[in-house]
Amino acid sequence: MAEKTYDVIVVGTGAGGGMAVKTLCEAGLKVCALSAGRRLDPAKDFRNHRQPFDMKYRGFGDPKTRAQSYGYMDNEYTAGIWEHEITYTTAPGTEWMWPRCWAVGGKTNFWGRSSARFGEIDFRAASRDGFDTDWPVGYEEMAPYYSRAERMIGVASTVQNRPSNPDGDYLPPMNFRCLDYILKSGCDKLGVPYLPDRIAQLTQEHAGHPACHFCGNCTEGCDTGSFFSTPWFFLPLAEKTGNLELVQNALAREVLVDENGRAKGVAYVDRATRAEREVYGRAVVMAASTVETAHIMLNSKSRFWPTGIANSCGQLGRNLCDHLYGTSAYGYLPQLLGQPSFPDNVSSSTVAWMPRWQNLESPHQEKFIRGYSVYPYGGTEELPWYYKRLEGFGSKFKRDIKRYYPTPVSFTVQAPTLRSDTNYVDIDPEAKDIYGRPAVRIHFQWDTNVLEMWEHSKQACADVLKAAGGERWGVADAPEIPGYSLHETGTCRMGNDSKRFVTNRFGQCHDVSNLYVADASVFLNCTDKTTTISILAFSLRASEHLIETLRGG
Repeated sequence: MAEKTYDVIVVGTGAGGGMAVKTLCEAGLKVCALSAGRRLDPAKDFRNHRQPFDMKYRGFGDPKTRAQSYGYMDNEYTAGIWEHEITYTTAPGTEWMWPRCWAVGGKTNFWGRSSARFGEIDFRAASRDGFDTDWPVGYEEMAPYYSRAERMIGVASTVQNRPSNPDGDYLPPMNFRCLDYILKSGCDKLGVPYLPDRIAQLTQEHAGHPACHFCGNCTEGCDTGSFFSTPWFFLPLAEKTGNLELVQNALAREVLVDENGRAKGVAYVDRATRAEREVYGRAVVMAASTVETAHIMLNSKSRFWPTGIANSCGQLGRNLCDHLYGTSAYGYLPQLLGQPSFPDNVSSSTVAWMPRWQNLESPHQEKFIRGYSVYPYGGTEELPWYYKRLEGFGSKFKRDIKRYYPTPVSFTVQAPTLRSDTNYVDIDPEAKDIYGRPAVRIHFQWDTNVLEMWEHSKQACADVLKAAGGERWGVADAPEIPGYSLHETGTCRMGNDSKRFVTNRFGQCHDVSNLYVADASVFLNCTDKTTTISILAFSLRASEHLIETLRGG
């Protein structure tokens, strides 16, 4: 019997893959989507309002296995969802944390929801400061795609009129808390912006989804679909068309090629049976995440592509970038001492942010180029995170925990690395994962520029806390391990020159015209913003270009 051939195979069902699946199915194309994990059932897999004291290990997880855990998202509430069994390796001198949720919907099930647009200052950064190269697209071209993505998913914020973060189409913002007004007063004195974040969390009913009811479960999965994830928002629309076949537990091994070296399908491992399978299509869209997309493509070797499919430029897997994350400063607000405990952090959201304010007028005002943003945190969370900051034990320690409960605040910096020849992924020549795939190997170091941002942020945030009347407890000694942010970019960069870039301005591979990339691997670099809303916008644009290409033969 002849093998079934789909119009498009999409590898990955996260932000990029979900947008591609929805867009292609609604255009009438027959789509096979491969997800490396299973489909989650919110009623069984999500937290469902359980409190820490309802859990055997108080939410942290079994101490015997906690060393494997990614901690901040992978814990007792989400046990068995985040990946640990599939091997990756790191080069000597490299530290890398690679949190992987390969369930259907990927990391959109648990993401932080901050959704600011990239701006012209990002797309033309190289022209401003002379480092690297400009993107092959500009803000004016991408703005309509951002607007469409925002209207699809619902983003809450305000109009802010800032060059570093263009305004969009927004739902009403999250309300500021008492701590936000206090911190804003300090920022106002120093000329630092303190504004409502752009957050993909519904403040009112939108597109058939209910508004957030502030249960605080967000990073353990939303029970009601009140923030954007592809299983709640995109996959039902794709399935409604009758054009989608979703294959679960399908771990992609390689892109298959025909007698001309063009993509003809994908080989994958059925994780439930360990069977090797193949699926065929007229086109393939890679959206498995920055590292994993490069991993699969580098493993896609043939007589046409001895170093990986579409890699005639030698840049596949190169140019890995990431966000440096870290708690730059922390302390407490004496103004809130004695206030009654009130659940003012129950949405588990980034209500406010301090968008980039460095190097706006001139690209070289600071010791570093470009800039970073900051997320302030605080409020009465379930777990008093500051317990590590207080001295003492016994009854006095308990009294201090209760006394400070409404008052602690902290600042998390989000600083982008620069492109570097030393930061990349390749295939480990020896290691394989448990499914027999050659393992991906990661090479990465923080660059001097991003470390200068880190040092600048510690002083800037300490100054804000002091100006707001707060008391500083300290600053972090070191940032989080690379990879912690989940915002890696750059391994399949887009550009007009086929000798220097893997994909063109639409995410279409220069070498293989029916192979597209629709995740953050096409981005030239990180910015001070998170990546998800931009992944959605670029995936929408790439998907519509693919539709036109297929219709044109």
